[in-house]
Amino acid sequence: MNHLAPRALVLSAALLLAFAAAQPLVSLPIEDVVGGPIAMSEVTPTSATLLVSTHVDLACVVVFGTDDGFGQLALDADMGGGAHRDHRVSLRGLQPDTEYLYRLQGSDPEGNFYASEVLRFRTPPADGGPSLGVDVATTAAGAVIVAASSEFGAAYAASKAIDGDARSEWSSRGDGDAAFITVRLREPADVTGFGLWTRTMGSSAQIERFEVVNEHGEVFGPFDLPDAAAGYDFAATGRGQEFTFRVVGSSGGNTGVVELAVYTRSR
Repeated sequence: MNHLAPRALVLSAALLLAFAAAQPLVSLPIEDVVGGPIAMSEVTPTSATLLVSTHVDLACVVVFGTDDGFGQLALDADMGGGAHRDHRVSLRGLQPDTEYLYRLQGSDPEGNFYASEVLRFRTPPADGGPSLGVDVATTAAGAVIVAASSEFGAAYAASKAIDGDARSEWSSRGDGDAAFITVRLREPADVTGFGLWTRTMGSSAQIERFEVVNEHGEVFGPFDLPDAAAGYDFAATGRGQEFTFRVVGSSGGNTGVVELAVYTRSR
């Protein structure tokens, strides 16, 4: 696969957002080249996914926000960044029970610019399910990543898996089922469970099953992830300071993590 450098992807995204905000919108209707309706799916209290196919090759993004000024942008999950026809755009870091406005935009290789009408969706309220405790595997809590199987690049560094920002993610460089990431807590903790939100590229890069191993060789899991729409928590009991999250099953490719968690009842 021919990948653009992460820095180039960020620059392209910034230019598209600047264009959307600063220029009069002169575009072709993207609805004319889309197969099926444009609508969000996999909507959770903190995320949503747009799945859409186009009749022509497009490089697509979604601009979104709580008003028509948008202010946020989500890239197609294809890390190559080139024009293609099957698109998956994940919006993360959303607020529960909030209405969002969004617009699908794209460019073809001939330089034509396409845009949809402004559309809306609403996130559901937070589920309010039982908590496993406090997540101590975060940068803010003093945790650090001490090892990872690989990194796709600086924009997908392993540290992104514990930064508390659902808009960023760690991606391996094609490790598939061999991917792993190790987090060291600030201090040893009595564990009540683990959490993981897998990244996905639609047909690849999605973790389906994982296990956790502490520095003493104690294995927790395996745990099954139903999808990539949100993070999922799993109860477990143990103790340790260093925990390695290992992929057991996946759809292959650039597997990685949006966020991981290690829970304890007290800091």
